Amino acid sequence: MAKPERTFGLIVGIEKYHESAWNVTGGGPADDALKFARWLHQRGVPRENIRLCLSALEENHQLIGECGLTVELATEQNISDIVTNFLSPKSGDLLYIFWAGHGLITSERERRLLCADANKQNWQNLDLKSLLDFLASDRFQIRNHICIIDACANYVLESKGRPTDLRGKAFSSGQPKPDSQQFVLLATREGEQAKVNSEAKTGYFSQAVREALASANGSFPPNMKEVTEAVKQRFNGLDKKQLPTYFYSRSWDGDIEKSHFNPFDIPHNIPQSQARKFVGRDEQIEQLRQLLQANDVVAITDVTGQGGVGKTELAIQYSWQYLEDYSGGCCWLNPQGIDLGTQLVEFGVVNLPNFNPPDGLSLVGQVAYCWKKWQAGKVLLIFDDVKDWKLIQPYLPPKGSRFKVLITTRLNTGLVYPSLPLGGLSEDGALELLAKLLGDEHSNVATSLNNLAFLYKSQGRYSDAESLYIEALEIAEQSLGANHPDTITIRENLEDLRRNRQP
Repeated sequence: MAKPERTFGLIVGIEKYHESAWNVTGGGPADDALKFARWLHQRGVPRENIRLCLSALEENHQLIGECGLTVELATEQNISDIVTNFLSPKSGDLLYIFWAGHGLITSERERRLLCADANKQNWQNLDLKSLLDFLASDRFQIRNHICIIDACANYVLESKGRPTDLRGKAFSSGQPKPDSQQFVLLATREGEQAKVNSEAKTGYFSQAVREALASANGSFPPNMKEVTEAVKQRFNGLDKKQLPTYFYSRSWDGDIEKSHFNPFDIPHNIPQSQARKFVGRDEQIEQLRQLLQANDVVAITDVTGQGGVGKTELAIQYSWQYLEDYSGGCCWLNPQGIDLGTQLVEFGVVNLPNFNPPDGLSLVGQVAYCWKKWQAGKVLLIFDDVKDWKLIQPYLPPKGSRFKVLITTRLNTGLVYPSLPLGGLSEDGALELLAKLLGDEHSNVATSLNNLAFLYKSQGRYSDAESLYIEALEIAEQSLGANHPDTITIRENLEDLRRNRQP
């Protein structure tokens, strides 16, 4: 399909940033990018077709001298210029984009890739979705694209130190090109961090991709569906709690059905997590998944009746983790807010195509319109913090439909739905959780301590929470540095606790 001599590559590896606190300790991304560039060249792609943009740590500079390829700056301006001025007019068969470095997702669900010149005052970055749209438009000549992104997809919100206007490079696309085909392989689902093997100085995802490419029987280009499945199998064996996901807008043979629903396109209003990383609930998330597979309505309940056991957070984490299973959308409803029927209709009008309830319908009629006109695909509805069963009854979808309902509640009486009861983490459970993490990177231990402190704070255990925040801050400052975004977050959590704690 694609000839090597008509194949191009944009290869980016960033481990050193203008904001030095964001550097990847020990490195890894630069070498991962170099190895991918070598793979392309070994498959017959000419050197002049490969644009290699690196930002390596000082201790890894010898890698650049050994690569035999021209190395360029990994700044926002240079990478943008390569895309718009060098690659866009090229007449070729295939473009590979490989990116290893930091990434994030904004509060607007935009995936951004941080460039080497990024700092806390100017978060230089590329908007990934706008890049993909540009490549698939009539302003870009190469019609086949394989994009492999080894970057985090966790949330960095304004409240965590990110500026309100993230700016960055958004590419202006023209008209969609009907024959454009894209395959995008992402290291992480939304909300997840891409892990780096600090000893081997490589990203676990990049390493798995290299192994999958090496076993592709020498075919070029390799079958990306087979590569993806091999990567997923590799991660299942590693148990890294980081599941790669992929999507493509049109398969190589012209099949327009998508293998995995494009996560950018699923309508939802899921709240942002209040925990930097929610740990210790893997078993409950799996139980919840199984309950929702077998039942139309499931409740997360509180055995204590006091609150603060993590019901809402568990629902948030489940919704993000399994969002791609609900291609019809995920609608979060608050029974304590405006009328539930109004919330349903507003979600449909704002997020769903061809959703226009006729004037004059009663509220009951509007709700019925929702069930009939909702876009195709399985749908998840979350009723958060239900305090009266009667209030939600008129707004439950028809039984046996494609709608699944998840309820969080403190109520333990009058419960008629299958439920997942939660209680607070016990002291022994918390210690066991931390013991499992002691062998992991210190920064992950700090994150877990921060998460556990958040839970204790919500339960009113302020002294316990303060002790954990202090311990988390000490570890974060030592392993990440005093000005790292995660360290700053933990410090702000501690200050907030001390400022607002009840006597």
